[in-house]
Amino acid sequence: MTPSEELSFILNEKSKIIGKTYVGPSYHVIQNIIRCIDNLLPFPPSLNELSAGQIEHIQELISFGWPRLLKPYYDDINIETHLPFQVMTDDLIQWTISNLIFSGKIELCRQLISYEKAGLLIIDKHAENSFTFSYSNEFTGIEQYDRESAEFYKIEIVNKIVDERRKAKPFDEKKIKSEFEKLILNPLGQLISYDTTPEIDDYYNEEGHYRLLMMQGYDDFDNKDIFGGIEYSKYIDVVELIIGVGIKHSEACFMVKQRNNKVNLENLLTYTQTKARAINDYANYLGWDTAVVQQIFETITLTKENYDYYLEYPATPPPIFVEVGGQLLMRSIAGCFANPFSILNRELKRKYKKDYDKALNNRENRFRKELFLFFPQEQIVKIQREIKISFEGIKTDIDAIVFDKQTGTLGLFQLKWQDPYAHSMKERFSRITNLFPKANEWISKIRQWIAANTEQTILNSLQIDKELVKPVKINEICVFILSRNQINFTGVELDNTVAWSSWYQLIESNAKIKTMFDDPIREMYVKIKAFRPEFRSSMEGKKEKPGELEIDLGDVKLSHKK
Repeated sequence: MTPSEELSFILNEKSKIIGKTYVGPSYHVIQNIIRCIDNLLPFPPSLNELSAGQIEHIQELISFGWPRLLKPYYDDINIETHLPFQVMTDDLIQWTISNLIFSGKIELCRQLISYEKAGLLIIDKHAENSFTFSYSNEFTGIEQYDRESAEFYKIEIVNKIVDERRKAKPFDEKKIKSEFEKLILNPLGQLISYDTTPEIDDYYNEEGHYRLLMMQGYDDFDNKDIFGGIEYSKYIDVVELIIGVGIKHSEACFMVKQRNNKVNLENLLTYTQTKARAINDYANYLGWDTAVVQQIFETITLTKENYDYYLEYPATPPPIFVEVGGQLLMRSIAGCFANPFSILNRELKRKYKKDYDKALNNRENRFRKELFLFFPQEQIVKIQREIKISFEGIKTDIDAIVFDKQTGTLGLFQLKWQDPYAHSMKERFSRITNLFPKANEWISKIRQWIAANTEQTILNSLQIDKELVKPVKINEICVFILSRNQINFTGVELDNTVAWSSWYQLIESNAKIKTMFDDPIREMYVKIKAFRPEFRSSMEGKKEKPGELEIDLGDVKLSHKK
């Protein structure tokens, strides 16, 4: 066996114990798992004996571990059986956390094996039951640049939007929280209950809206796109409200914790109620039919119908709801604050495939309109639809076209709106194979077409000539490949004559790089190329390669070979 095959065999043997060590109903252990991740994932523990890096590593292990630990118990649960609420003791909390971490170590090792299969690293055997891994590419980890660009967008762009909206709709935050604290009770010294007011609800609803704006995925579809007869905006409205309630509930729990430090947050944060009551509450609040809210709830809930595939995604974000016994729903705070659109958008695709495909077709027009906002100048001609070209048996289309009447610079864009991927190497492979072969083929066809035609023919074919009052020469042609999410993949070489960028990288490069020439299309081209990972790594220093860690499973270790 190869080292990775041997390691995989060991992991399979060790993982056999997962799901078999809890003595009691599966319903209770599922509750315990969700309660622990609700505390540990959104709210990092402040432990004096642990560094920030160690806490981050524990959270990573729990993110990888919770789906693997939950699945066998959820597979075993009788969804029709209703059992009483169980208060978590310190022993139960420790059992759950240790099992989450153990499962996380197993799954993180498997993730590294999947990296080897993807050609990103090499696993070796150092000694008996001691394995090491090393990276196989100089620029391993360039995917981090896409994540940083998305983070820049949230911090520098969305935060400013949120600040402006807060100023336009101010609340007396101090007063509201003071009034809210008066309405919070700590019955029996270990649980929580509270009342609310319309003003308190309005404040937290608004906070839910702001939190949603920071999440990736809420704008994957247009508000008017229809899924199962319901507009996407209504799905967002419900998610936004639940996030706001989650913020309100979390703050109430921490207020109780301040009063009574002996209370365990694991017994406060996660909330369980009947599905019918939850649906009725939101339907009454929104003034909607209960059938509409029920359909939306089904797309944000882990159920017996979808758990088998959803929990297979490595480190998948927790869902907002988990369906448990007797038609009960557990609301997960971690699910509210992580990325509810991970399960929502996947469920829309699974449940309403025709509607989903139709919505995908609408994305290109949205993408084009948003791109054109970068070119407000009057001298820029913007063609408002894709243009199909055909010559010498070659057919292709150009998704977006801009032309500068003053400088003669022509910009040709291929737009790719790919769904984001997180840790799944299958999804990563799918993104690569769907993006780069087609993009390179398009680049080749565009070059052939340009070489085979005169300037006037090009302007006519692109319908630019209709926008010109007087003839203008083409002085330069800039070619762009623009992907909505990721564009940087370790091991993928890009054509250096073309500007490749993710949407967020485009936004960040436009904001950070200063130029002195008056040529908006070429300016975008230069900024994007200057923001390539190899250039950024030389300016900012190389990124720390992902996974420089040691995973200790007792008698088996996997560590980075430095």
